[in-house]
Amino acid sequence: MTLCLLVYELKEYPSLTSLDKIVLIYFFYTLIYIFIPLGGYTIFEKAIAFKNIAFFPLIYFIGRIIKPETIWVSKYKILICILAIATGSILLFEIATQTHLQTITGYADYNFTFLGVEPTGNYGLTWTFEIEGGIKRFASFFANPLEHAAATLLTIAVLLSLLSKKDGENRNIILLAVLAALISVLFALSRASLAGFLLVLYLYAIVTKKKKILLAFHIVTAVILITIVYFLTDHTLSEFIINTFNFSNSSSLSHLVEWVDGIESITAHPLGIGLGESGRIAGELGLNTGGENQLIILGVQTGIISIILYLAMLIISIRWSVKLFMKTAGKSKQLGILLFVFKVGMIIPMLTASIESYLYISYMGWFLTGLLSSIYQQLIIKKEYDVS
Repeated sequence: MTLCLLVYELKEYPSLTSLDKIVLIYFFYTLIYIFIPLGGYTIFEKAIAFKNIAFFPLIYFIGRIIKPETIWVSKYKILICILAIATGSILLFEIATQTHLQTITGYADYNFTFLGVEPTGNYGLTWTFEIEGGIKRFASFFANPLEHAAATLLTIAVLLSLLSKKDGENRNIILLAVLAALISVLFALSRASLAGFLLVLYLYAIVTKKKKILLAFHIVTAVILITIVYFLTDHTLSEFIINTFNFSNSSSLSHLVEWVDGIESITAHPLGIGLGESGRIAGELGLNTGGENQLIILGVQTGIISIILYLAMLIISIRWSVKLFMKTAGKSKQLGILLFVFKVGMIIPMLTASIESYLYISYMGWFLTGLLSSIYQQLIIKKEYDVS
């Protein structure tokens, strides 16, 4: 409805950028799979599966159509920081009481009633709320610990863009958000998000030549390594850490099995086997083919073409964010830094989860990418055209 209203109120349609065209091609290409007789699901079930992999283009074009100058980006960055602090506050309560918030809110009942998923694991939730040996992973008020951990990548991207502005006005909020993000990524016990978290910090420090951040990164890394060594005295945690690297624990092994299963399907059916055959719809019925990887979930359902289109969107948005960061100033520069850090940071979680199902980070990321496309068109493409 928002997108339709914005389109209706447009007085002049902007010329399409290359990213616009690829997003549109991706949307309509995957839309076709609802109607073609491929796969064993109904049109309604296919439509749900389509929404899970191709709703984000609508969010992208909302950001694309809105005039960037009307968006007060700094205000929303602070709101994201406040949300991170709230997340960390709830997490501290969970840690102190060793109680999942979801056991209080009716999470298991919701999953069973609306998604048909029965409670699993030692805590009556799902297995994702724990690691081997029953050690708890916490989600704060997010849907699950993996989404909670992935959300920290948006937080750190926002924080780094605020640091580039040298925002002394909100220093206390920024400091609290940093602490909240660190606590969140550690106690969610998501290896992929932790790796992405450390990667973006290091890349940012190198690209911006921030010696203090490099120093802080090395200190944080040392603290994490010391913490890991300490955890090695706990047999359960040491087993979890060691088995992560040799892919012998059940979580890592399940990733490998799902990847191999999905790759075999894509190899045998390069145009896909139909919407719903991988991801939530098939998962509910226990008939999932592949999974636990954004690209494999796409490829199993709609083939190699959708993988290429998705990667093209990711690569272009990263390249454009670098250009904005290097060639502009002010709000545009901050947006470039934010999206560069965020998009690169999400690459590792993308390999182990369906990140487009994490609505908070997916919608925020693609909305900001829409703004990026507009600013890039105004400041870079127009400038290059004028020069030529």
